[in-house]
Amino acid sequence: MSNANRRWIAVYLLLSMAFMSAVFAVQGALLSSMIEAFDLRASSQGTANAMAFIGGIVALTAAFFVQGRWRKRTLLKASILLCAAALTLLYLAPGYVSFCGVWFVLGFGLGLMDTLLSACMADLYTGDAAKRMMCMLHTSFGLSSVLTPMGYAALMEHSMTWKQVYLVIAASGALLVLVALLIRRAKRIPDEEIICARSVSLGAIISQIRESRILGLVVAMFCHGIFLSGLNTWINRYSDTLSGIFSIPAQSCLFAGIMLSRLLIPFLPIRADRYVRMGGLLGAVILALGIFIPNGFALRAALVLSGLLFGALIPCMLTLGCERKSDNTLLVTTAMMLALYLGQAVASPLIATLESAFTLRIGIMICPVFMALCSACCIADAKLRA
Repeated sequence: MSNANRRWIAVYLLLSMAFMSAVFAVQGALLSSMIEAFDLRASSQGTANAMAFIGGIVALTAAFFVQGRWRKRTLLKASILLCAAALTLLYLAPGYVSFCGVWFVLGFGLGLMDTLLSACMADLYTGDAAKRMMCMLHTSFGLSSVLTPMGYAALMEHSMTWKQVYLVIAASGALLVLVALLIRRAKRIPDEEIICARSVSLGAIISQIRESRILGLVVAMFCHGIFLSGLNTWINRYSDTLSGIFSIPAQSCLFAGIMLSRLLIPFLPIRADRYVRMGGLLGAVILALGIFIPNGFALRAALVLSGLLFGALIPCMLTLGCERKSDNTLLVTTAMMLALYLGQAVASPLIATLESAFTLRIGIMICPVFMALCSACCIADAKLRA
């Protein structure tokens, strides 16, 4: 593949990741409007989000069984169009039951996109370029997560209803696919991926994961899902228990560090395999200190520094995994993203249980613990491969 074609595809993947992030962000951005519109009780306010999560788990499980049967970039376009169609149906949904049902479909499309995007990027580059572009891909997600909620707020301030925002996002997804198809035809960009259907039994999938020697990275990704989801969900609440008034939310400090990490790591002379073994350990120490010191400023400083240290773990672990199974990157990204999703599902109930039994500080301390375990799994993985 020529460098020019590779760049075109990379730009398409970066924009697709931004679109996926925009869809993820709309859940929180329009949550209050949705609750008010459907007059929801507290017990049912999280149903739509839960349905999207279940859809994502189902999609990632299904991705194991389509590996090698369709080209990944074709599946990516189909998943974007599925998301666009689901967003349109959200606008048309007459009641909350149908609304939640559509969120399951949307979650399915997002789950497919989540694994396909990393696999497609891994297919384009090798070596240091692979690490750099995987980090840029996940930086695109973060930038979109920061900017799109502000865009949604601006649209609603200009007389657009909350449901009409779904149509804007749907149109952007459909336009993205259309432009990609037109450029591919105009530039005659080939899709050189070889179709090679693989066995789809559960035993065969487990065997493929074992042979790929990525189990340590899969467990590390599970730990990552626990600590990042725990911080994302609970850190603002914990910060509110500390003294002082701050204009910058603790969560924003965390993601500022993560964003900087993903921007800087690709250009630093640090090998991905060494980074994943140290980033979580160092970040865990800093975060634990920030949690132990009962001061809001210290916590925010620790979150920024910790985010700088662990922020690029996901793209670097994905890069390492895909290098080991370059002939079937979809298997690697699906196994690792499924582990990430399952870790996210565990985090909140675990922290809530510890808060109920002890204190919120004890509960939030699982975040640095699992952050350290993430890098410990990468260390164990490296020793097993030695």
